[in-house]
Amino acid sequence: MDGQLVERMGDVGLVVVVVLFGLLVMTAVVSFIYGLMTPNRGQECSEPIQEQPWLDDCAIVIASKNGAGTLRTTIEHALTNRVPVYLLSDGSDDDTVEIARSAGAAVVAYEVNKGKPATLFSGTNDLDLLDHYRYLTIIDDDTQLESDFVERSLEYFTPDVAIVVGRTCTLWPEEHRWNALIAYRAFAYWIYQLTVRTPQSWANALNCISGSNSTYRASVLKQVLVPETPYIVDDTYWVLETHRRRLGKICYGKNAWAWIQDPTTLRDFYKQNLRWLWGTSQGIVGHRIGAGILNKRPSIFEVLYVVLIGHWLFYLAGLPILGYLLVSQGAFFVLTLIATRWLFFYASLAIAAIRLRHFRLVLFAPAFVAIDLLYRAIWCHAVIKTIRQPTVEACVWDSPTRVAT
Repeated sequence: MDGQLVERMGDVGLVVVVVLFGLLVMTAVVSFIYGLMTPNRGQECSEPIQEQPWLDDCAIVIASKNGAGTLRTTIEHALTNRVPVYLLSDGSDDDTVEIARSAGAAVVAYEVNKGKPATLFSGTNDLDLLDHYRYLTIIDDDTQLESDFVERSLEYFTPDVAIVVGRTCTLWPEEHRWNALIAYRAFAYWIYQLTVRTPQSWANALNCISGSNSTYRASVLKQVLVPETPYIVDDTYWVLETHRRRLGKICYGKNAWAWIQDPTTLRDFYKQNLRWLWGTSQGIVGHRIGAGILNKRPSIFEVLYVVLIGHWLFYLAGLPILGYLLVSQGAFFVLTLIATRWLFFYASLAIAAIRLRHFRLVLFAPAFVAIDLLYRAIWCHAVIKTIRQPTVEACVWDSPTRVAT
């Protein structure tokens, strides 16, 4: 009797796996065909809005080191928002200053490379920007803003809002259309902003903002913008300080679109993710995330952040857990778990392909598995770096190689 039961369970398991595989193939085919029949564009055009009189209260600030290859396009897109653009050259030794001036930006050139936060601190104070404007949009030198980015961002500024984080979209040039790293980022931004950033925004629990495309209340920057940020990611410090000091809400402005460049080489991908995850880990340690729970004085932000950390720990422990289940429960159980996870993953990937109008996303699924394993390794490396170096003396780094535009 026991042997027959096991045999029947095996037959049912085989049917389940076959059905799941069939659904995956069907989803891939439908998404591929749909993508072929739709235009390849990454955004949905929104209805135009009337010009707001408070647009005069905002300016765009860019800190750049050797960004000559992308700056002209970045500044031209920024100027379409009809606000002043300021370029702070952080010790550039290329044509950054000349290109920025010819493109229409007001330029302050510093001869020594001090890092992004230190340059922003010096520039905003030297130009008196924090007193002259009520809001500052800070972007990177390879960010391309939509023409209504500032307007859309300002719409979210109710009296209790401190920072508005714009929607991050991946620039996917045709010459890199089969680059798996760019594909991975395009999907990662989409799924993250849908499943994490949106609900966090509702609960005022955003733990991560985009240093490449966010708008800040000037009065908040006066308190969090310091020349010596203790973490390797400056905006990690800004967001944690905003929550710690209760300076206001941090909102996700999904209607404010910005396009950014992502790493195209494995080396740049590893270095950038390592810096981001290292900075995140530094912030968790440095701001003692979870201490409020132990002291029975937790905020909603801290509670939800601890839940997110628990998810990350489970994610990192996923492979050892599968190994344990393989030994204790058998191969069939593990294969069923993997197949179920793949079903949800592939369904999400197919929806992303449709929403982003990048049909080829569904073809990158095998590569995403390898990149996901690499990402776990980067996480572990970041934890080790945090243990060895929980703070930095200077927030200075080298940006990934940019694609000239």
